[in-house]
Amino acid sequence: METKKIIVSEKTFEEMELPETVYKYRVWDNPFHKTIITKQEVFFAAPTSFEDPLDCKNLIRYDLLTDEDIYSYFLMDSKEKYPERTRQQHRAYAREWSKKTPMNDKKYVKERVEQDFKEYDERFGVLSLTANPTNKAMWEKYANNHNGFVIGFNPLIMFPYLGGGGAVSYYDELPIILPRPWHSFEEQHNYQIFAKLSKWSFEEEYRTHIFRPDPLTIQDRTIKLPPEAITKIIIGKNMPQESVENLIESIPAELSHVQIEYEK
Repeated sequence: METKKIIVSEKTFEEMELPETVYKYRVWDNPFHKTIITKQEVFFAAPTSFEDPLDCKNLIRYDLLTDEDIYSYFLMDSKEKYPERTRQQHRAYAREWSKKTPMNDKKYVKERVEQDFKEYDERFGVLSLTANPTNKAMWEKYANNHNGFVIGFNPLIMFPYLGGGGAVSYYDELPIILPRPWHSFEEQHNYQIFAKLSKWSFEEEYRTHIFRPDPLTIQDRTIKLPPEAITKIIIGKNMPQESVENLIESIPAELSHVQIEYEK
């Protein structure tokens, strides 16, 4: 099976070219958004909560595998599991499993992929950020039409603390994700998490994520950052004066170093 190679990668912290500051657009009237200041908490959302119906939902396309592809899949499987076997034994294994595998049953494949995604969604969380604090479209969409605020983070502190992350790449068509050996686990992971359609490119997104072996609770998805990770607060130009005063009064002592700015 031939596939179009699209390079999407989650780099290690040392490899990443990070902006000086990454930002999150927030709504001050939302009590859950206030905690990013009052408690230094960020929330890792499940893919099913995203506005983009395809974000992190670009699943592995087992349904596209031909009979020949399925044979190749089990030939690889045999070589990995039983390297001591002869070529004839590998081929016999591949022929046997190609016939009896449930991958030949399209209904089963569909149900299995849906179940796998459900389990993944329960265990996976994303924190969306951006490098651009002056994005008019973002202020309008994610900060209540300039009535909200933007909070800035030092990625040199934040990303290692959260375990890494990367920049989102945007495409007119999402890459087709195939099982191994066509796409490695790393490629599958990166194609699913860091590739979005071009219509969302205005977000200029960076993201970090968490994954746990057990389903995540709300508490698990809520991560407290070290205060030094927060560097800046930008107050929207339409925020009412009462809200401005309330926001400033809500800044705790541990964030006394944070720079306060006003949107121009």
